[in-house]
Amino acid sequence: MLTDRLSKLATAATVSVMFFSLMWLQPQLLALSTSYFVAGSLAAGLAAAGIYQLLVNSLLWLFGKYQPLRRLILGKAFLEGTWVGCYVQENQQRFTVEHIDQTSGTTVIRGREFDSTGKTRASWSSDTVSIDIVRMQLVYAYTCKVFDRKHVQEGLGVFAIVCELPGEPARKLDSYAVDLIDGDRDPNTGHKIPDTETTDEFALSKARELFNALA
Repeated sequence: MLTDRLSKLATAATVSVMFFSLMWLQPQLLALSTSYFVAGSLAAGLAAAGIYQLLVNSLLWLFGKYQPLRRLILGKAFLEGTWVGCYVQENQQRFTVEHIDQTSGTTVIRGREFDSTGKTRASWSSDTVSIDIVRMQLVYAYTCKVFDRKHVQEGLGVFAIVCELPGEPARKLDSYAVDLIDGDRDPNTGHKIPDTETTDEFALSKARELFNALA
């Protein structure tokens, strides 16, 4: 998705540069002999390829450097930041804190789960992430380490991307994560705190404030 968008931007910019360059060079090109005209056309093609690659590399560098550009290019697919969630298991609150990173152009998710006292119960990560902005759905496979279990769990997160304000990126993810071993679904609603990565301690305090207020 990112590659397609950057390619379109780079192609549009390259076409614009080459169009105005050829308009400026047209009188000189028409005055050239056939052999020089062919050589000039080949040179223009090579120049266009060079300009395109330069623009793509520049956009990729800027994309990783500046979050406002990522927000603009990704649009509804911009999920970068810290997300907090909460669900109840065995009459106990379980808080989740997830950090979503999109600086490289791919979406990487890292998360941790805490009990009501703030003790870490599990951690997981995923770099196999699919964002479907047509269906407004986030799907990712994850590997989870639950600290009171010996085996590593594999699971799948399936979340609806909820844009609560028109034209603004989503700040809510709503659905469930399912363990591929036992098939249990853990319903969870995630809320974005800021668009940046925070400490787990800060995110956990915000999660308590948010979900206790919603309770």
